[in-house]
Amino acid sequence: MEAVARILRALEERARLVRNPGASWLRREASRYAVPNEWGVPLFRSRVCARMPDATIEDVNKLEGGEAARLEEELRRVEEYVSSREFIVVDSSIGSSLGFRLKVRSFISSTSPHLALMFSTNYFPGPDDGEPVIYSVDIPEWPRRLVAVDPVERATIILGSDYYGELKMSALRMAMNYARDHMGMLGVHAGSKVYHLEGAPSRGLGVLVFGLSGTGKSTITFHLHEGQLRQGEWVSIRQDDINILTRGLYAYATERNFYPKTDSAPGIPNLYRALRHPDTVLENVYVEDGRIDFTVTSGCHSNARAVAVRHAIEGADNTYDTPRIDFIFFLTRRSDMPVAARLTGPEQATAYFMLGESIKTSAGTMDPREVGKPVRVPGFDPFIIGPRWINGLRFYEALHLNPETRVYILNTGYVADRKVTPRDTLSTILAIMRGEAEEEYDEALNMYMVTRAPGADLEKLDPRRAIPGYKSHMIQAREERRKYLLGKYPQLAFAANAI
Repeated sequence: MEAVARILRALEERARLVRNPGASWLRREASRYAVPNEWGVPLFRSRVCARMPDATIEDVNKLEGGEAARLEEELRRVEEYVSSREFIVVDSSIGSSLGFRLKVRSFISSTSPHLALMFSTNYFPGPDDGEPVIYSVDIPEWPRRLVAVDPVERATIILGSDYYGELKMSALRMAMNYARDHMGMLGVHAGSKVYHLEGAPSRGLGVLVFGLSGTGKSTITFHLHEGQLRQGEWVSIRQDDINILTRGLYAYATERNFYPKTDSAPGIPNLYRALRHPDTVLENVYVEDGRIDFTVTSGCHSNARAVAVRHAIEGADNTYDTPRIDFIFFLTRRSDMPVAARLTGPEQATAYFMLGESIKTSAGTMDPREVGKPVRVPGFDPFIIGPRWINGLRFYEALHLNPETRVYILNTGYVADRKVTPRDTLSTILAIMRGEAEEEYDEALNMYMVTRAPGADLEKLDPRRAIPGYKSHMIQAREERRKYLLGKYPQLAFAANAI
């Protein structure tokens, strides 16, 4: 859209710019907005508590008629505004490898230096030369809330939001779209780690953990399985949010540091210790009389976050990429699913990838009435720029070329009314990785249900016992899923029919 291009030109040519001021300057300026706390770490509160999907225009170039005219008029006012204002420019890099590295330039209103601090801390340092591939413009003080995405200009205009997650994901959304449309790769909303287990290849076993924010992705990604590993075994943490996959299932990293929710941190020792590090930045964490409490999850605290620095997290070294993915886990919190089930092949795995089934969490909505409702998000990724079916096809192609990679669904919530504990989940994952999990084909589910895993109480959590009318319910649910996929993504009929 020409209006977006004009805003970028106005910023470069007429706005007052503070270019790449450095960490010490950013910390000094941001400290004016920080909340005092016992740890002395930078801690900020936002007015907007989560991303704004309902206020996001996925592709401004597809608007027509009155909608396009109204957006053009608003962006014209934005152009006038930025021409006389001061902005902080942060040049960063998404990815650090020769195979994947994109320069991104963010223009952040000087009224919110803490957002510039978090962006600079989050990503890799930007190269000094070359033009940016991706642009983000963030104006939190704008009176209306709007996120305008322009894949042609590879730019996002964020208006009226001071929540860092919106700025962070604006760059990653565009990077994933660029990787798909220009590099033949696939950006995925998934954490990555490597398990170095007895009997495993010397490179270890690469793992991707897919899941909507708030479903346990960071908990699993950061966990080191303390007390569960054998002598000589260890776990390496790579990424907690977005990876870029090649057809050979090489996973390129996108971020230098991490951005986890903090409510689960007290149960993850290495993450909890890292949150006290002076280089970490906290967002919307509850503080009373200077004391930090991660367990308070009311209001904006339900989506409390941290930009946690890698060098402070045990298990996270300076290796960012994952050279080979051997296991893929889809996280769900649907109460009719077993703790773990293996999908039958690339077709069925693609179907459940496109379904992206779980429940809404506080990370994805500011409406508490929506939390807990069933949701389907293709790829478990609310940041895909259409056409979405292409992502499904890329995922299928990668699995088809690498049939030894196994894909599982993990239920991290409840089976009926029975809670799946973190120990159940972590023990099941480890049993699967070691080849010690017992699996049984379930005809109603049309998957291989994990029925036994050392350390997990899977008998109590068996949906065949916990859910009345289990068989008929599952058969009906599968048929509904199949029809949904056929109607939504007819290009992927081969996957829908594998449900």
